[in-house]
This record gives sequence, C-alpha cells and structure tokens, in this order.
Amino acid sequence: MTNYPFLDFDKLENSYSESLGILDQSFNKILVVGIGGSSQGSKAINHFLNEKRVQYVDHLNSVKINELLDNTQLDETGFIFVSKSGQTSETLTIFEYMIKKLDGNIDFSKNFYSLTENVSSPLRDLSIQKSIKTIELSNEIGGRFSIFSNNSLIPSFYFNKDLCTEFLNGGRKALEDKDQIKNMAEEDFKRIKNGKNIFAYLIYGDELIEIGNWRKQLYAESLGKKAKGVLPVVSEMPKDQHSLLQLYLDGPKNIFFEIMGMEYSKMNMINITLSNHLDAMSKSLSNINENTNKHIFKDKDMSKIGHFFGTEMLRVIYLAELLEVDPFTQDAVDIQKGYLN
Repeated sequence: MTNYPFLDFDKLENSYSESLGILDQSFNKILVVGIGGSSQGSKAINHFLNEKRVQYVDHLNSVKINELLDNTQLDETGFIFVSKSGQTSETLTIFEYMIKKLDGNIDFSKNFYSLTENVSSPLRDLSIQKSIKTIELSNEIGGRFSIFSNNSLIPSFYFNKDLCTEFLNGGRKALEDKDQIKNMAEEDFKRIKNGKNIFAYLIYGDELIEIGNWRKQLYAESLGKKAKGVLPVVSEMPKDQHSLLQLYLDGPKNIFFEIMGMEYSKMNMINITLSNHLDAMSKSLSNINENTNKHIFKDKDMSKIGHFFGTEMLRVIYLAELLEVDPFTQDAVDIQKGYLN
C-alpha cells in the first residue's frame, strides 16, 4: 500500500507540536465551527472523552448559535473555524455572522483562529483582514481522512494534551496490522457481493455515537461511487431496539451488523442493563446466522480509539480497491454545490 500523508505519524505529530504555539493555551472553553470532516473527527474524540468544554457549531441554526453565544464567556473562549479549502459555505456564513454579531465585544485577533490551507481563500483572506491567526492544514489530507492531523488534534486535545501521544500511537499500531485489516476488507467485499449493501453500526454507549457518525461519512463518501458502495446506518441502542429491532431480526437480509459498545470501569444499574442489552443483541444476531464484528472500548482508552480510526481508514481504502473506486474523491457533491447561490 502507498504511504499516505494522513498516516505519516511522525510528520503529523511534529506539525501538531509546532502549531500548538500559535494557539493561546489559557482558554476555559473552545468553540469549534466546521462541517463534516473538518470537525467530525475532533467531535468524535471529545464526545468519547465527555469533554464538555469543547462545543461544536456544525449546523445552520441561528437560534442555537445565538443561545450559545449569549451563554458564553467570550473573552475566555477560543473560537476555531475549520475549513480545509477555506470555501465551505456553511463555515464562511457562520464566520461572517459571528464577526458581525460579536464586533466590539471580543478581540478577534486574540480569540479567533482559522484552520485552513495556506492559499488564498475567503476564510484565509478574511482572517488576514481581521488579524485573525491561522493554523495551516495540509492540502494533501482530505477531511474524512484527517483524524490524525491538526484540524482534529488541536480541538481534541486542547484540554487533554497528555492523551494525544497515546492516541497517535494507537494509530501507528494499526499500520502494523495491515494484513489483518486487508482480510477484513476482503470479507466486507464478499458481503457486498452477496447483497449486504447496508452496514448498520449498533452502538451501545453514548460516548461512541459521534465515532459512528465519523465512520458513516468515511464509508459513504469514500465508497459511494459508480453505483457502488454501502449505506452506513448509525443506530443508537438500545433506543433503536424499540423501533428497528423487528426489521433488523426479521426483515430483508441485506444488512451487515457491527456492534460497538462501552466497557465501563464503574458498573452501576444503568451500565449493567446496557451491557445486558448488548449481549442479548449479539446472541439474537447469532441465532439468525448473522455474523458480526464487535468493537468494545474502555473509558478513555485513547490507544484503542486511535487504533480503531487507523483501522477503519485502511479498511475503507482496501475495500475501495476491491470495488474499483477512488476513495479520495467526492465529485458528485459538486453537483449540489453548483446550485448554491
């Protein structure tokens, strides 16, 4: 396999360390503005860590944005705007909206930061005009493959820097397991050939929901080409058992299931019940001859989380080779962009 820049861990770690000096380290809160791959990676990590001091604006809901700003101690908050191209319409809209709304109430040169490529773009040019610091993003790394790069690492570990090395080392470990991961992709390919065109991620543990959403983007955008690919579905369990379980167990046989669950260090009635539901679901799928992959994570085990992210990126690349599609393009997305005013 070709060496990819998003898996060049030494270079990525050095870039992260150098970029930390640009960002003020005294903020009590971080607010990340970004859409899709620009923010989903760090959102997944912070959600896993239950890090409430980092919040995300990845929507165009002005009511929620106003409420968030009204309840934020502005001078103690770092605003990070992320867009690799510097042209993402949603991010630019929110950037300009906040500039207008907060003008006179905050020092943009101190509290605002832009993470973007080092080329002329609306985000970079506006940042320069407002004396807003920028942190360079690599032009070689696309959003959904950027989990180990600056746009994910900087917001993910702002309050938990001691966990970053562990996370990156987990990713490095995935590179050592390439043969095993290739076998996983070959099994996926067989499933798709046998009509399994829906991949359902059954998630037991709220901490893992945003990891499932990251994975959803990775598979949909990387493989959904030339009338090929799979539909990734994220199911929040056991809640979805009360709406989808009948279909899962007795509906069409075009679904491949993977279970993701938490193993909590402190057990209580809630966690025990959640674990019981996971085990019951696993046994139910086995009874109807459905083979599943199971991923179990412990509290704040960043090494395993890093390994998981690295594994899934390699897995989708191998699977793309088997499907004969390019995992790094998303040309169809430009159709919708062409209709934007």
